[in-house]
Amino acid sequence: MKTKKAQLKMFETFGVLIIFFFLLSIGILFYFNAQKTSIRQAQAEASQEYAFQLALKTLHLPELDCSFLNTQKENCIDAIKLEKLAQLLIIQPDILETYYTELGYSTIIVTTIYPLELGFTMYNNTPQQITDQYVHRNPILLYDATKNRYIFAVQEVTVYV
Repeated sequence: MKTKKAQLKMFETFGVLIIFFFLLSIGILFYFNAQKTSIRQAQAEASQEYAFQLALKTLHLPELDCSFLNTQKENCIDAIKLEKLAQLLIIQPDILETYYTELGYSTIIVTTIYPLELGFTMYNNTPQQITDQYVHRNPILLYDATKNRYIFAVQEVTVYV
């Protein structure tokens, strides 16, 4: 009779241990899934912040700035300089490599809104395999020095992750 009670206690202990480890593994599974989701959200936020930083970098490139007598206009890009830089990057791909250190894998497009709707691809370096991409749009002014006027435009920065 004692052996049956001992066996029953042993099976009871064994059953409690199985249930404990089962519940522990389910808890660990939920915890790691929550961590994975949190890491993905942090990565998405970091990529969006990187796209914003690239937009600011391109606005402050000395090659494109609207400066008059050593004063720089905020959120302004010189249209002639932009057009020439876009042409230069197409004609001489080796120059694209020098901008890669600053701009990485991204595409920067400036689209005028008013008075005409034109698009300039300022920089295009798309990776061969794209897992994700983030877009940041920024309203800017394009200065046309030939006609001494400002044009409303949108700068679209697409960052590839």
